[in-house]
Amino acid sequence: MSRLEKGTKVPFMGLDKAAEQELAIALADALRAELGSRSVAKTVARWTGVSDRAVKKWLAGKTVPGGMHLVALMRHSDQVLAAVLKAAGRS
Repeated sequence: MSRLEKGTKVPFMGLDKAAEQELAIALADALRAELGSRSVAKTVARWTGVSDRAVKKWLAGKTVPGGMHLVALMRHSDQVLAAVLKAAGRS
């Protein structure tokens, strides 16, 4: 087996559980602040193309949207963009 076939294992330096939970809550708060209380889940589902069930988990602060869904949320919501930049330590 060649070196290219074996690959190199690089440790994932992602968020720890506490930071991920904090980000999930910040995103949920940002979405509620931006959209108010009516039809939040349906609006977010339309923006991202995901199910209502997934959106409800995001709004409850249980999970964080994945890559392209997070980008879609940032495209539509200034508050989500600000929350992500704050979590990244950027202004």
